[in-house]
Amino acid sequence: MERLTYQGPQGWQVEEGRLAEALERLARFETAYEGILREQEELAAIMEPLKAAGRQKSAQFRELLGKKLTNQQLLLRLEFAGIS
Repeated sequence: MERLTYQGPQGWQVEEGRLAEALERLARFETAYEGILREQEELAAIMEPLKAAGRQKSAQFRELLGKKLTNQQLLLRLEFAGIS
């Protein structure tokens, strides 16, 4: 990914003439981030009845758990980077 920003003497700055492109990329990132958060909520809502029915060892539950853990790892990396 080509970087559009740099740390200047007055904080983070965008390369000359690339502000619109940087804003577009930021907007796409924010949309993706919100989508991951929404998916985490949806996965939890689907998994809860399965767990209540004792189906934690089912293929469906394990697949959903894998997705949830992958998303959680991504969210943690963003948090450690100070993004969330």
